[in-house]
Amino acid sequence: MKSLQITRIFDAPRKLVFSWWTEGEKMQQWSGCKEATHCEIQMDFRVGGGFTQKMQIAGKGQFTITAKYDEIVEPEKIVYQVDLGFGVTRVLVEFFEQGDRTKVVLTQEGFPDDFLSQTVSHGTTESLDKLESILAREAQVRQ
Repeated sequence: MKSLQITRIFDAPRKLVFSWWTEGEKMQQWSGCKEATHCEIQMDFRVGGGFTQKMQIAGKGQFTITAKYDEIVEPEKIVYQVDLGFGVTRVLVEFFEQGDRTKVVLTQEGFPDDFLSQTVSHGTTESLDKLESILAREAQVRQ
């Protein structure tokens, strides 16, 4: 079973970081690789609900992924199954409080091959870079 794990520490409180994963309007501001020119997310954030993400990627066309939430423990973790179009993977996102910072550990399992795992890892890392920039701007506003 091919998997990936990405750990990131955000300079923001856990409740705030978690909130950026719970609303489609917020998530579409940061989700998607750098080449994504447009991202639209429809979300029903509850166990049994899910989301659909449509991304326009420069030079490659439109990609759509769908997900279904299996477990939500606010503000600690989110577990969902995501259909990437090439197979379904399981995603676990954990949020750990570290004072006024938050450690996020994203684990995704079930990739059919290393290439897809590496591609998703690259896109996810770029997405988290965008989220980090948004949270840094929010921190400046709060000061």
